[in-house]
Amino acid sequence: HYPLRRQRQMCIRDRDYIVLRVLISDAECVTRRAIVEAMGKDFLSYDQRRLDTQIRRLRSKVQEACGRMLPVSTLRAKGFRFYEPARIDD
Repeated sequence: HYPLRRQRQMCIRDRDYIVLRVLISDAECVTRRAIVEAMGKDFLSYDQRRLDTQIRRLRSKVQEACGRMLPVSTLRAKGFRFYEPARIDD
């Protein structure tokens, strides 16, 4: 049995929305390049620490709003993986 979960709405910035959309789009691996380019930025000039900070803040927002960890794992030297089924309601 899966525990019952209460659904909650969470307001997020456009950039966070884009990152979540990209993360949810691929269950295997979403590259850092794919995320950065989805935000309309140039991957080669984008400071990778900004992306790490954004993911960390997004994890904190979800934890605060839902009381659950954001189901995203970091794949070293590759990108990220969203490891649970998810849906974003527009």
